[in-house]
Amino acid sequence: MAPTLEDLAFVEQRLNLTIKPEQRNDYLALITATDNAAKAVMDMPDFAPPVDYRRFPRTDIYIPADEDNPRRGWACKAMVKGAPEGLLKGKNICLKDNICLAGVPCQFGTDVVKDFIPVADATVVSRILENGGTILGKATCENMSHGAASFTSPNGPVQNPYADGFSTGGSSSGCGTLIGKGEVDMGMGGDQGGSVRIPAAFCGAVGLKATFGLVPYTGVLSSERSLDHVGPMAATVKDAALLLQAVAGYDGLDDRQLGAPSYDNLPSYIPTSRDLSGLRIGVLKEGFTSVHMSPEVEQVVRSAIAKFKDLGAEIKEVSVPVHSQGGSLMHVINKMGSHQTRQGRAVGARGLYVNGFLEKLLPWEQSKWDEVHSFVQGTSVSGEYAFQHYPTVYGRAMNIMRRVKADYDKALSEVDVLVMPTVSFVARRHVEPGAGPLACVEKCAGIVVNTTTFNATGHPAIAFPVGFGSPAKEDILTPEDEAIRLPISMQIVGRMWEDATCIKVAAAWEDTWNWKTGQRKI
Repeated sequence: MAPTLEDLAFVEQRLNLTIKPEQRNDYLALITATDNAAKAVMDMPDFAPPVDYRRFPRTDIYIPADEDNPRRGWACKAMVKGAPEGLLKGKNICLKDNICLAGVPCQFGTDVVKDFIPVADATVVSRILENGGTILGKATCENMSHGAASFTSPNGPVQNPYADGFSTGGSSSGCGTLIGKGEVDMGMGGDQGGSVRIPAAFCGAVGLKATFGLVPYTGVLSSERSLDHVGPMAATVKDAALLLQAVAGYDGLDDRQLGAPSYDNLPSYIPTSRDLSGLRIGVLKEGFTSVHMSPEVEQVVRSAIAKFKDLGAEIKEVSVPVHSQGGSLMHVINKMGSHQTRQGRAVGARGLYVNGFLEKLLPWEQSKWDEVHSFVQGTSVSGEYAFQHYPTVYGRAMNIMRRVKADYDKALSEVDVLVMPTVSFVARRHVEPGAGPLACVEKCAGIVVNTTTFNATGHPAIAFPVGFGSPAKEDILTPEDEAIRLPISMQIVGRMWEDATCIKVAAAWEDTWNWKTGQRKI
């Protein structure tokens, strides 16, 4: 059907303007031309990278029953065996359920899109398989990747591997619990504000948000392009480094990868020595000043930092005052950018668009709105409000973030890495069922304080476990709860493209001390 004057009137209303009556037919002709062009494009076959089903067939695809998925870590099981040899030979891997695995359902943590099956593999999937990894399925992710806790998936709360009823963190929640419980060796998570590092922190795992663009995001469902990272998660630092080695490097498709090394000419990210002689470690003052900081977490992390001296490192405190201001900037960027993405308006980028998901999602209507979690609803409401009332605030936040990056860069010119707690407290209990939007947000307060800004600056950051702590007093509901011990994590942040240094420092600590007992290994 051709556009009508009623369609033109709707456009006027959306743009909050009025076309002169004598020009209405002219503009109707113009939108008719656009309509014809759009129809012509929609009649063309989409273009996506081919999938090698012959070498890497997808078998045993099913949604696990509740009794076989007690912590709800799996969104969908599958079996995809990689090449017979390679860096990842013998490694079992899960994928966050926003990473496209062709032929396997992708739920993206929501019931709104129930039948999306990708037709192309994400670049990280192709590289995992080429390097001999075995993919066991898709790990649960939070509702459209919104949520730093693990209670927004339509399948129910994802349970912490150390205590039922407690959060795994999010949004790569399934990866966290599957790795923490030993069901897989590795996982590929996604991180727009801490979503690889927070589940790692709460689940006693390792999470690596590499330098922005080092790992191609091609074929991964996006939130806000300038924040998008996809990164390794594993039980050990060395396994996380091994997975990074397999998936990093420019893929020729993702324009986020400006400055990334060639896939065929990567530096080595795999650590070989625990000697840190001459390395300067900066303890970020502002990383310990959050109002949410647990004294026990601070004590455990500071004690773990002090151990670096035994490995030859120099330790000193550094200050980056803007670290405490990053939350407001990230709030604006994430809410406004993610809102545009969910509306199908993420334009201006070159690369692979995952159109199949948006074709299932759009247009929004009341029934779909009612199905998504309040975190997704809140992003839409907040993002639209910001565009209406502060139309230039997104651009201002992006400009200011360059100064923030420069401040971190200055600190990192004086030390080799920055260290701080990954999260200021241990995992919390899940929000009560039926809790309203504000209660859900309050349950997540303070989680991303030390993680989120590095998504916008792009600095590499690795989270790894260094000890245990007790639940918050309000989360101890029975005498038995007194015995619960939950992981505590340290975050190491490095210079742009110096991911290997972050990994080296974390691996040196991991090789020398047993994080579960606090005892020296050798």
